[in-house]
Amino acid sequence: MILGRACLLVAVSVTQLAAQRHYATAKVAAVESLSPNVKRVRLRMPRDYRFEAGQFALVRIPKTFVEAWNAKYKTSHREVARPYSFASSPKRLPVAEIIVQLAGPPPNRDVPPGITSTYIHTELKPGDSLEVSDGIGSLAKTGASDASRAIVLVAGGTGVAPLAGLLDHWFRTKSHKRRKVCLFFGARQRRDLILDAQFRRWAAKHSNFIYIPALSDPAPQDQWTGATGFINAVLDKHFPDTLDADVLIAGSPRMMQETVKVAEAKGIQKSQIRHDPIQVAP
Repeated sequence: MILGRACLLVAVSVTQLAAQRHYATAKVAAVESLSPNVKRVRLRMPRDYRFEAGQFALVRIPKTFVEAWNAKYKTSHREVARPYSFASSPKRLPVAEIIVQLAGPPPNRDVPPGITSTYIHTELKPGDSLEVSDGIGSLAKTGASDASRAIVLVAGGTGVAPLAGLLDHWFRTKSHKRRKVCLFFGARQRRDLILDAQFRRWAAKHSNFIYIPALSDPAPQDQWTGATGFINAVLDKHFPDTLDADVLIAGSPRMMQETVKVAEAKGIQKSQIRHDPIQVAP
């Protein structure tokens, strides 16, 4: 999932973006399954690589895989680079993490699955290399005048990845210890609550951090006793009155649009709402 600074969804050409970036060669340190269709990739970056908390980068996959893909699916991809947000703090460099959901073909459409996510899920292994661009975007930069304002993070599915990176950075640097931070994380079923244990540990350790997970369609075996429903509705119910907060949103376009409506109905200014502005093929 990718994030940037915006108040409206906009279309961005990743091809144009890719042509403007510099790439570094990262070594794959680990590939970990977080759920049946989500993997976390831990990268070891060059010593001089830098990014800012809240940024994303373009990940470029090998040309040999692209050529084999074109032959199999009769496609015409050339260079393939896709954006993924950093799910870790820059304070952890040279280690950096990204989270990748396997993208299957859309229902009832005769198109191939996501090329980049397929490569990462089926081919990538420790010891391999990935080309990673320099950091892009400027999510969640706030001025000194906002030092006492609460921060509300709202995520759906793997949209939680960049918010996890921001939280990791804030806790490591103690830069937001005087601000109340709330994470609302929505998923379909319990197995889809990636990083749930990590968020619970942070909530237990940091008194200013509140974690509210919710399931929209819990399975019987989940034995779920927490919040249920779409995460925008859970947010609306949690804050019944007006609210003054910085709101960061990441997830599907529909989820983001509905959450923006809830935030604005609470009296939050558009300048205090930031969310993912880019939609691209996986």
